[in-house]
Amino acid sequence: MEIIAKDRDQITEEDIEFLRANYTSAGGLLPNAFSGGAFFTPTHVAKFVWDVLKPRLPETPKVLEPSVGAGVFLEHAPGDAVITALELDKTSAKVTSLLYPDAEIIEGNALVHARRDYYDLVIGNPPYGVNVTFEPQEDEEWRSITKKKGEYGGKSEVAFIELAIKAVKPGGYIAFVLPLGISFANYASKLRKFMHETCWQVATILLPGETFQHVGTTIPTQILILRKAPPRTELIPPVTTKWRSNFRRGGDTDITEYNAKFLEGQPPAYFAQVTDIGWDAKGKSTVASDHRLTQLDELVDDLTDDNLVRENLYPHLPSWHGIGKGNEAFFFSHGNGQCDGMRDAEASFSDGPYRWNELTLGAGDEIEWNGCMVSSFDFGWQDEIVRNYFDRQRDY
Repeated sequence: MEIIAKDRDQITEEDIEFLRANYTSAGGLLPNAFSGGAFFTPTHVAKFVWDVLKPRLPETPKVLEPSVGAGVFLEHAPGDAVITALELDKTSAKVTSLLYPDAEIIEGNALVHARRDYYDLVIGNPPYGVNVTFEPQEDEEWRSITKKKGEYGGKSEVAFIELAIKAVKPGGYIAFVLPLGISFANYASKLRKFMHETCWQVATILLPGETFQHVGTTIPTQILILRKAPPRTELIPPVTTKWRSNFRRGGDTDITEYNAKFLEGQPPAYFAQVTDIGWDAKGKSTVASDHRLTQLDELVDDLTDDNLVRENLYPHLPSWHGIGKGNEAFFFSHGNGQCDGMRDAEASFSDGPYRWNELTLGAGDEIEWNGCMVSSFDFGWQDEIVRNYFDRQRDY
């Protein structure tokens, strides 16, 4: 507090380094590191997210961090990124502006940030479990939270995820550290439906309870990486029907109703569970001194290899097998810890991290799309959908 109270020209490099070493790693110097739902993110978790996403972004990506805290997600951003970061807490906003002077740091409420369909990436660790209210932009509808007397209100993590989907451009990415509650809780049911209808799943990675133990909590969390699909990308049923469980006949009308559907362009879905984050429940390092890689580092190759191999689609059943009311929670549930894929992963990767792939649109079967046939294993299909969308926009 003494440092940030100084005039800017009186703050030394030693002051900056002190803030970098202590404020970031000590959870904002807050009691139990909790303030308004804020649990500051371990630096190697932020680094992992950037390692996965950098190869997918343009050379000069436009990035939004809507709950920047002390800026740990800015620490590993590429140097040519154009970053806008918002922070409601005055102290954290000041510290982050000192640590990252090239970023645009805005002290204020991200939920009223006005840019739409603009950013290449929205990244961060939004506040959890806090009830928020805000006035929307004129005539703008929010689908995941409730409107009452001209204001929208709901859980903070729900509002921040919908903000991210609104703010990122079609084809852009969203990467958040989130509580597991969004996977199953009733308060997030509208959000799950909204995500499922508007975004492709890139990765869903369960983190152990020790992840945030250094800032005073063992709240279960996950890394969720999504990609925003262009408008009018259709939800379609899988073409692989090996288990004959994805449809039911409509009685006398003889109409087939499909239970599970996925957006065009959705490849097999990537899931992982990290069993060792790099320290134990007492904060003691679990990484050998001669081998500094963590389990998160092992997952980077899975998600950046140009020749992603989905080897373990068979023989396990997909998590949506036998569901009766659609699959909005599929990407966010880890099969409730009971799915065949997870059991296969536990057997295949006994030392962790567990990782597996879930069948979505098909097991290599072809799908008719845009007048041609594409493979349900085609990882370039999304890119073509995005290119076609922007080509149409330019024609208009």
